[in-house]
Amino acid sequence: MAKEQLAYWRNPALPDIELTLASVKNFEFERHIHLDYHIGAVSTGCMQYLHHGNNYLMGTGLLSTINPDEVHTGASESENGYAGHFMAVPPQYISRISRELKMPEAFFTQPLIDDPYLYQAFMYLHSIAVSDQNAAQHLQLETVMMAFTTELLQRYGGRATQTCKMTGKLSCLQIKQIKDMFHADPSQSFVLQELAEPLGLSKFQFLRQFKQSMGMTPHAYFKRIRLEYAKKALIKGSDIADVAHQVGFFDQSHLNKAFKQAYLVTPNNFLQSFV
Repeated sequence: MAKEQLAYWRNPALPDIELTLASVKNFEFERHIHLDYHIGAVSTGCMQYLHHGNNYLMGTGLLSTINPDEVHTGASESENGYAGHFMAVPPQYISRISRELKMPEAFFTQPLIDDPYLYQAFMYLHSIAVSDQNAAQHLQLETVMMAFTTELLQRYGGRATQTCKMTGKLSCLQIKQIKDMFHADPSQSFVLQELAEPLGLSKFQFLRQFKQSMGMTPHAYFKRIRLEYAKKALIKGSDIADVAHQVGFFDQSHLNKAFKQAYLVTPNNFLQSFV
């Protein structure tokens, strides 16, 4: 198994869904979030990750489900690394199926699932999604994708619980206010004072309470949001240099360095790896 490699796919039948194959031994994903739902499994080895303050071990046969904006990490628990299979699903896709199922909310309640049937279903879905297909096979892939997602939501979908009202943390409303500022314009620059003042906090109080609430500093969180938007812009065909400025990086070199630290590939290699 080749080490320290992430390969990305986008199947024409599922154009908004990002597929990843990972071969990792030493590389560790630092605390980060995604804009999409992330579903993952390993075919060899074992992956360790932190989620909501709890450590999880994902070995063969288990399935991980990470909701958008949930802070987590990722590293190998096996001496020889792990082979990971991951899928990023846009919130709009999950929401459409949730509405069809008359579910009140699109949310996965378990970050680690022990369900042999769904594990096999996901591995099959991922394998055909990253393989070459002609137009006649698109219907099959769309059907398998929808069937898997429906089953996953029916078995493990539920309501999100509010966890941002504890002493020493920002309130849910305060967190939303800051996040809305970050998402409104990723190219904008912020300083602690302008983030803290509307909340009636000092810079020190805001920094401490944001980190306590989110598990990341405001800088690290905003940087990851910028990178997630950069990835989506690149997939849509935007020029790398233009994307760097659109999401607030000083130049293309600055984006390249941050992108590789987060995704193990440069923006150019990310685009070239799509099949």
